[in-house]
Amino acid sequence: MSAAARGAARAAPHLFDDFVPGCALGDATCTYDEAMAAGWRRIFGAHQPAGVEAAGVALALMMRGYLSVVAPRPPGNVHASQRLQLSALPRPGEQVRTLVTCAGKEIRRERRYVEIDVSATGTGQRPLFAGRLTLVWAA
Repeated sequence: MSAAARGAARAAPHLFDDFVPGCALGDATCTYDEAMAAGWRRIFGAHQPAGVEAAGVALALMMRGYLSVVAPRPPGNVHASQRLQLSALPRPGEQVRTLVTCAGKEIRRERRYVEIDVSATGTGQRPLFAGRLTLVWAA
């Protein structure tokens, strides 16, 4: 079952208590296809320096992986920060698998913080990127 299907099948939103640090939440696969490239070019223009589109698509793939695996989410979450470390750029036509893991959670200043790690591989399990999202979780 795909991550999107698992997310759609889950009726209740992910709550703070559901997150277990160190545990994988799931994975998602997406292809860096012409539709994704065209969307990037519509926003940023067709004439970009080499690699800029692929780097932007890597960030979009990180977010798509997170959004498809950790679904549904309670309303009111705040995306506090993110970071992305590229090992290699995704290639047009490449299928990218993202693994989403709970890196940690804590309560600070009476707010629930969740840290999510997202790592991706391409063709032949070629490492592409690793990222971390920090979120203030609403419930």
